[in-house]
Amino acid sequence: MDEMNNGHDGQQDRHRQHTSLVGSAGRERIKQLMSLGKPRQAILEFSKENGLEIPAAKTIYGLLDSLGYTRWSIHSSVLDATILAAQAQIQNGNMTTEESARLLNSIKSYLAIRSLQHLPLMLIAKHPSLITPDIRDMIRSDADLYSSCAIKIKQELWRHDEALFRQSMLPLIHGYVGSEQLKNMSREISGIRARESAREHRNNGAFREIAFAVDGDVRLYMLTLAMIREELVKTNDPSLGALRMDLVSAMYSSNAVDIIRDDICSPVARLLDLCVAKQAMDESRVQEIRNYFDGIDSDVVPFGEISLIFSSPYTRHLLAQHILSTLEEIAPNAEVSTRYDDLKLPGTIITIGLSAFATIKDDLQKFPSLDRRISREFYRTMIEFIRASQRRDLSANVHDQQRAGIGRSQLHRAGGVGASAAVSASASEESGLCPTASDINILTELELARQVVYAYLLRRVASLDLGMLNVWLPEIRRIIPRLLGLSKENGDGTNFSSSAAGFASLPNASNTGSSDDTLPAPPSISLSLRVFAFEVDSFAQSLVTHIVETRGMAAVILNSLPSDIDFDGGGSAKQSCIESIQTPIVQFFNQVARIRHCGHEQVVRFLTHCTAGVAAEFSHGFASGFALANKESAICFIHAYTEYAAAHFVVDPLF
Repeated sequence: MDEMNNGHDGQQDRHRQHTSLVGSAGRERIKQLMSLGKPRQAILEFSKENGLEIPAAKTIYGLLDSLGYTRWSIHSSVLDATILAAQAQIQNGNMTTEESARLLNSIKSYLAIRSLQHLPLMLIAKHPSLITPDIRDMIRSDADLYSSCAIKIKQELWRHDEALFRQSMLPLIHGYVGSEQLKNMSREISGIRARESAREHRNNGAFREIAFAVDGDVRLYMLTLAMIREELVKTNDPSLGALRMDLVSAMYSSNAVDIIRDDICSPVARLLDLCVAKQAMDESRVQEIRNYFDGIDSDVVPFGEISLIFSSPYTRHLLAQHILSTLEEIAPNAEVSTRYDDLKLPGTIITIGLSAFATIKDDLQKFPSLDRRISREFYRTMIEFIRASQRRDLSANVHDQQRAGIGRSQLHRAGGVGASAAVSASASEESGLCPTASDINILTELELARQVVYAYLLRRVASLDLGMLNVWLPEIRRIIPRLLGLSKENGDGTNFSSSAAGFASLPNASNTGSSDDTLPAPPSISLSLRVFAFEVDSFAQSLVTHIVETRGMAAVILNSLPSDIDFDGGGSAKQSCIESIQTPIVQFFNQVARIRHCGHEQVVRFLTHCTAGVAAEFSHGFASGFALANKESAICFIHAYTEYAAAHFVVDPLF
């Protein structure tokens, strides 16, 4: 404390001689004063200078006793006042680095005293470079003391101890990857929720801790990137690509110029991030990305880092939307369009991102090429479907339907139960379009194709086009077992999706009969397929989100269900009824909910929304916008499907 007073006095008179009162320095100073030849005078001056003869110092205790103060409260108040004065001196003082070092040396022992350790920590936070090896050892050996350190102190410790940094950073990375809030955000492919997620996900506390820990420090930033790559090889979790992108954005936000300069991938990450934030990709951004690749030195291309950045789900979903929008612009004049080349770059970026796991794990020194079947076959198939959809939307005046909902009178005029589904399905049925065997092979083998189909179907939901869902969902459902490595057969997957026995026969699944209260354990997914599993989850979640947000779509689905199903039987009878429903969207839900935790959650969301819609229909009729042709039938289905979901769908996440 005497050293702190010395610092305060130094501001008033830098040349004044200070007197130490404690420790070896204090003893030596007193000996020196007493040896000057006038000990009596030295004692008087010492007493005057150090407050031992303050007027009324002794008699004041009587006054305080009369007022009811204890000696403990008096001394505690003095100590508190002294600590506050010391804090103010450290925070606001104008000490030189040399004076700060001298003060730190004299008070570093306070690090072992819980009530006083904040004083040296405050001083160290102002001057992290003053941390000596013995101080590092003291902090490192005390977990509570370490947790009390400001980030600047921790950064200084981390610079000298990479193992300590890893020990601190890995839990933060795991917290980011394991955040259910962040996973839900990244699974939204398009629409209002996707736009909100693109803006809000970086406010998550797990990410802010990571960004704050590395902010401004190039070495710590690069070490963090290395850990992200290591975690990707261990888990192949898509969230790690999002984290890589988020870190770049955070460095730009904090103007960490050294990091931005040294991270060779930061320019392209920034360009993509700006597009994700706007949920739009214009031609100027596309050209800037091209310029980045044209300008990069081929001898120093960071293949792993670029593929990691491109692997972000936010990037992948945005680019799939961009490809679909471009195809929609090409479709009316496909034969003479000059825009086919515009599809190459976004498709290539998605392909590179999907290779991140293999590129980093195997240290590949080249990017994968875009599969030729995409441009030669798949895009042309999608153009045909898009043309059919555009004709359907024009004839059905879908935009008016979205604003007004589907009226009850329209349903009855069209033929009652399932009529609205028939209206929305008519265009696709009349066109006779369906995916060819070659299209299905491409869909099975290429995630890029699936991304575009997912994006396309979500737009069809927004247009109340159940018919196009009926065309594609059965094909997607059939390929899911092969897609996730759960089946090696090339069959249609009927047994897998429609019976408990089929599910129980899969690898790593529990054979639990319907009478068993234990739900089946989900099958495991290999590392190389986890991105595909994530995207199945994304599509299921986004599908339900679009159904919930599109007025009238849930009613269209409920009205499309068979009207002759008897849900009045017992448990096994109800199970048979649900499994006998051939409506594609119900079969799709059955499929994903049996093998994916997220799929189970989405069935619950769908049923919850349907329940709320039926209640609104009872309360408000047509004004609810739900327009059910047969409320009683819808209620029976919802009730039976809820029981079925509780008994047969998985509830534990795979990884």
